[in-house]
Amino acid sequence: MKKWLLGLMAAVMAASLAACTPTTQKQKETTKAAAENSAPAVVSTTGGASDKVPDPNVAPVAVISVYHKGDGDSLVQEMDSLDDDNLDAQALVDKMVEYGIFKEGTEVLSFDKTGEGENSKAVLNLNQAENNEGVSDTQFLVEIGNTFIENFELASLKIQVNGKDMAGAENLSYVTDFESVE
Repeated sequence: MKKWLLGLMAAVMAASLAACTPTTQKQKETTKAAAENSAPAVVSTTGGASDKVPDPNVAPVAVISVYHKGDGDSLVQEMDSLDDDNLDAQALVDKMVEYGIFKEGTEVLSFDKTGEGENSKAVLNLNQAENNEGVSDTQFLVEIGNTFIENFELASLKIQVNGKDMAGAENLSYVTDFESVE
Protein backbone atom coordinates (compact mmCIF):
# COMPACT_ATOMS: atom_id res chain seq x y z
CA MET A 1 0.00 0.00 0.00
CA LYS A 2 2.87 2.36 0.82
CA LYS A 3 4.48 1.74 -2.55
CA TRP A 4 1.21 2.43 -4.32
CA LEU A 5 0.73 5.69 -2.39
CA LEU A 6 4.34 6.77 -3.09
CA GLY A 7 3.79 6.07 -6.79
CA LEU A 8 0.62 8.17 -6.84
CA MET A 9 2.39 11.06 -5.08
CA ALA A 10 5.27 10.89 -7.55
CA ALA A 11 2.84 11.03 -10.49
CA VAL A 12 1.00 14.06 -9.03
CA MET A 13 4.34 15.81 -8.39
CA ALA A 14 5.53 15.13 -11.93
CA ALA A 15 2.26 16.50 -13.36
CA SER A 16 2.44 19.65 -11.26
CA LEU A 17 6.08 20.26 -12.19
CA ALA A 18 5.25 19.82 -15.86
CA ALA A 19 2.43 22.36 -15.56
CA CYS A 20 4.62 24.89 -13.74
CA THR A 21 7.72 24.73 -15.92
CA PRO A 22 8.61 27.83 -17.96
CA THR A 23 7.42 27.93 -21.56
CA THR A 24 9.79 27.33 -24.40
CA GLN A 25 11.10 30.09 -26.65
CA LYS A 26 8.96 28.86 -29.58
CA GLN A 27 5.78 29.09 -27.52
CA LYS A 28 6.69 32.64 -26.46
CA GLU A 29 7.23 33.67 -30.09
CA THR A 30 3.90 32.26 -31.30
CA THR A 31 2.02 33.89 -28.41
CA LYS A 32 3.73 37.22 -29.11
CA ALA A 33 2.91 37.03 -32.84
CA ALA A 34 -0.73 36.18 -32.14
CA ALA A 35 -1.02 39.12 -29.75
CA GLU A 36 0.39 41.54 -32.36
CA ASN A 37 -2.06 40.35 -35.04
CA SER A 38 -5.18 40.52 -32.89
CA ALA A 39 -7.37 43.62 -32.50
CA PRO A 40 -6.62 45.90 -29.57
CA ALA A 41 -8.46 44.97 -26.43
CA VAL A 42 -11.28 47.20 -25.22
CA VAL A 43 -10.43 48.74 -21.89
CA SER A 44 -13.27 48.19 -19.50
CA THR A 45 -14.27 50.88 -17.07
CA THR A 46 -14.98 50.22 -13.47
CA GLY A 47 -17.39 53.07 -12.89
CA GLY A 48 -15.13 54.39 -10.18
CA ALA A 49 -14.19 57.95 -9.40
CA SER A 50 -11.21 57.82 -11.76
CA ASP A 51 -13.63 57.40 -14.69
CA LYS A 52 -15.55 60.53 -13.72
CA VAL A 53 -13.06 63.29 -14.24
CA PRO A 54 -14.92 66.58 -14.72
CA ASP A 55 -14.41 68.46 -17.96
CA PRO A 56 -12.66 71.74 -17.10
CA ASN A 57 -14.10 73.40 -20.23
CA VAL A 58 -17.73 72.97 -19.20
CA ALA A 59 -19.39 75.95 -17.56
CA PRO A 60 -20.65 75.28 -14.02
CA VAL A 61 -24.41 74.88 -13.56
CA ALA A 62 -26.78 75.01 -10.59
CA VAL A 63 -28.51 71.69 -9.95
CA ILE A 64 -32.13 72.15 -8.91
CA SER A 65 -35.10 70.05 -7.90
CA VAL A 66 -38.51 70.70 -9.49
CA TYR A 67 -41.81 69.28 -8.24
CA HIS A 68 -44.51 68.93 -10.90
CA LYS A 69 -47.36 66.74 -12.14
CA GLY A 70 -46.18 63.36 -13.35
CA ASP A 71 -47.77 61.03 -15.91
CA GLY A 72 -50.62 60.14 -13.56
CA ASP A 73 -52.40 62.31 -11.04
CA SER A 74 -49.55 62.46 -8.54
CA LEU A 75 -46.67 64.89 -8.20
CA VAL A 76 -43.10 63.88 -9.01
CA GLN A 77 -39.69 65.33 -8.21
CA GLU A 78 -37.18 65.83 -11.02
CA MET A 79 -33.59 66.99 -10.93
CA ASP A 80 -32.61 69.57 -13.52
CA SER A 81 -30.04 72.31 -13.98
CA LEU A 82 -29.94 76.00 -14.73
CA ASP A 83 -27.83 77.51 -17.49
CA ASP A 84 -25.33 78.94 -15.00
CA ASP A 85 -24.38 78.37 -11.39
CA ASN A 86 -26.35 81.35 -10.02
CA LEU A 87 -29.59 80.20 -8.43
CA ASP A 88 -32.10 83.02 -8.29
CA ALA A 89 -35.88 83.09 -7.97
CA GLN A 90 -36.55 84.23 -11.54
CA ALA A 91 -34.39 81.46 -13.02
CA LEU A 92 -36.28 78.92 -10.91
CA VAL A 93 -39.66 80.35 -12.00
CA ASP A 94 -38.51 80.22 -15.64
CA LYS A 95 -37.64 76.54 -15.20
CA MET A 96 -41.06 75.95 -13.61
CA VAL A 97 -42.65 77.58 -16.69
CA GLU A 98 -40.73 75.06 -18.83
CA TYR A 99 -42.27 72.24 -16.77
CA GLY A 100 -45.72 73.77 -17.26
CA ILE A 101 -46.29 74.66 -13.61
CA PHE A 102 -46.73 78.39 -14.30
CA LYS A 103 -48.14 80.09 -17.37
CA GLU A 104 -45.79 81.86 -19.77
CA GLY A 105 -44.99 85.39 -18.62
CA THR A 106 -44.83 84.66 -14.89
CA GLU A 107 -42.28 86.98 -13.30
CA VAL A 108 -40.81 87.39 -9.85
CA LEU A 109 -41.55 90.87 -8.50
CA SER A 110 -39.52 90.22 -5.35
CA PHE A 111 -38.01 87.37 -3.37
CA ASP A 112 -37.03 88.22 0.19
CA LYS A 113 -35.26 85.60 2.30
CA THR A 114 -34.68 86.13 6.01
CA GLY A 115 -33.05 83.98 8.69
CA GLU A 116 -30.79 80.97 8.45
CA GLY A 117 -31.23 77.21 8.80
CA GLU A 118 -34.38 76.19 10.70
CA ASN A 119 -35.46 79.83 10.97
CA SER A 120 -35.14 80.72 7.28
CA LYS A 121 -38.28 82.16 5.72
CA ALA A 122 -38.98 83.75 2.38
CA VAL A 123 -41.68 85.79 0.69
CA LEU A 124 -42.12 85.14 -3.03
CA ASN A 125 -44.04 87.91 -4.81
CA LEU A 126 -45.16 87.02 -8.36
CA ASN A 127 -46.96 89.04 -11.03
CA GLN A 128 -49.31 86.08 -11.55
CA ALA A 129 -49.71 82.60 -10.13
CA GLU A 130 -51.94 80.63 -12.44
CA ASN A 131 -51.95 76.87 -12.59
CA ASN A 132 -50.99 75.68 -16.06
CA GLU A 133 -51.09 71.88 -15.47
CA GLY A 134 -54.67 71.30 -14.41
CA VAL A 135 -53.76 70.13 -10.90
CA SER A 136 -55.72 70.92 -7.75
CA ASP A 137 -55.00 74.12 -5.81
CA THR A 138 -53.35 72.05 -3.07
CA GLN A 139 -51.05 70.31 -5.56
CA PHE A 140 -50.22 73.66 -7.17
CA LEU A 141 -49.15 75.11 -3.82
CA VAL A 142 -47.09 71.98 -3.03
CA GLU A 143 -45.33 72.25 -6.42
CA ILE A 144 -44.34 75.85 -5.74
CA GLY A 145 -43.65 75.39 -2.04
CA ASN A 146 -41.51 72.25 -2.28
CA THR A 147 -39.55 73.57 -5.27
CA PHE A 148 -38.63 76.85 -3.57
CA ILE A 149 -38.21 75.43 -0.06
CA GLU A 150 -35.83 72.70 -1.20
CA ASN A 151 -33.75 74.78 -3.61
CA PHE A 152 -33.35 77.79 -1.32
CA GLU A 153 -33.14 75.67 1.88
CA LEU A 154 -36.09 77.36 3.58
CA ALA A 155 -38.15 76.41 6.60
CA SER A 156 -41.25 78.16 5.26
CA LEU A 157 -42.47 80.16 2.27
CA LYS A 158 -45.18 82.78 1.77
CA ILE A 159 -46.48 83.41 -1.75
CA GLN A 160 -47.90 86.74 -2.82
CA VAL A 161 -49.42 87.86 -6.10
CA ASN A 162 -48.85 91.55 -6.81
CA GLY A 163 -48.14 92.15 -3.11
CA LYS A 164 -51.27 90.41 -1.79
CA ASP A 165 -51.13 87.09 0.07
CA MET A 166 -52.22 84.17 -2.06
CA ALA A 167 -55.06 82.14 -0.49
CA GLY A 168 -53.68 79.13 1.36
CA ALA A 169 -50.05 80.14 0.77
CA GLU A 170 -49.38 82.27 3.84
CA ASN A 171 -47.11 79.72 5.54
CA LEU A 172 -46.06 76.83 3.28
CA SER A 173 -43.69 74.18 4.58
CA TYR A 174 -42.05 71.22 2.84
CA VAL A 175 -44.49 68.34 2.18
CA THR A 176 -42.59 65.04 2.39
CA ASP A 177 -45.50 62.93 1.13
CA PHE A 178 -45.97 65.05 -2.01
CA GLU A 179 -46.83 62.00 -4.17
CA SER A 180 -50.12 61.43 -2.33
CA VAL A 181 -51.28 65.08 -2.27
CA GLU A 182 -54.60 65.45 -4.06
